[in-house]
Order: sequence, then structure tokens, then C-alpha cells
Amino acid sequence: MIVIEGMDNSGKSTLAVFLANALNRMVQESEGPPLSDEEINERVDRYYDLKDTVFVRHPVISNSIYGQVRSEGDPITPGRADLFYEQKPILIYCDAGLRGLGSHVVKDHDTPQHLLDITNNYNKLLYLYRQWAAERAHMIYRIGDDRDALIDTVIFLEARLNGADNG
Repeated sequence: MIVIEGMDNSGKSTLAVFLANALNRMVQESEGPPLSDEEINERVDRYYDLKDTVFVRHPVISNSIYGQVRSEGDPITPGRADLFYEQKPILIYCDAGLRGLGSHVVKDHDTPQHLLDITNNYNKLLYLYRQWAAERAHMIYRIGDDRDALIDTVIFLEARLNGADNG
């Protein structure tokens, strides 16, 4: 499992398609903000078995971050978060830097409230993502970085995380 996380407009979807094509994987696009506590936890459970998948966001990560600026908080139950991290997914953080939301592609699941939340809290969300990345991400990617080197690193990490440490 490969999870690409980051702010809106940081290149996650483009990178996911590139990685999926290079590694012969499927892409699971973000399904957006939670529709309810029950729905988002069911989504996490559904994602649990998608091993050979490149995720554009994973609810365990994005809800822990966006939940800090949403009135409803983070609806993911702690046990589900623990199970997610125990799977040892490869975590790639796409850093948006100072790009802002100017060229953000609005998706069907981008509710007016979500767009307002990210617009009003851009710097806070960027800080929270960077804090998460410093603690959890295996790699940081910025638009324009060498994607072939990124693929080599992903292949290396998969071998290491699966116990095939050959030096």
C-alpha cells in the first residue's frame, strides 16, 4: 500500500497516476470529507484490504489533520488508526509549499464547507501536514522532483518494509 498525502493542489493525483502506471497498481482517489462518522469508519475498513493500491489520501491521515480545523473533529476511531499504521504503508508527503489553492482542481466531493475550511486554514493545515510528515512520512515530494528516483525509493522501501533487507 502506498499513500500519498498533502494539501489540496500539491500534485497528489498526478503523482499517484504516475506511480500506479510505473508499478502496475490501481489508484484509489480520495472520496472526500466524511459523510458521517459511520461512513468514514466503514471507508477505512473497506480500504484495509486494498494492498496493491496507490491512495490519493487515506482517511486515517487526512481526517486526523483536517479534523483539527473542522467543527466535527476527527471521526476515525483510534483502533482503526492503529491497524492502518501496523500495515506499514509507504507514506509519501506532497509538499505544496507556497503554491496556495490558485490552481486547485475542484472535485465533485469538495463541498463548499471543505473549500472554505482549506481556504481559511491553509497555513495551519500546511503546518499540520508538515508536522505529520516529519513524524510519519517516508518521503517528501514536491512538484518537479525526479519521479524516477522516487520510484526507485518506493521499490527499495517496499523491500525493506516487507523484510527483504539485502543490504
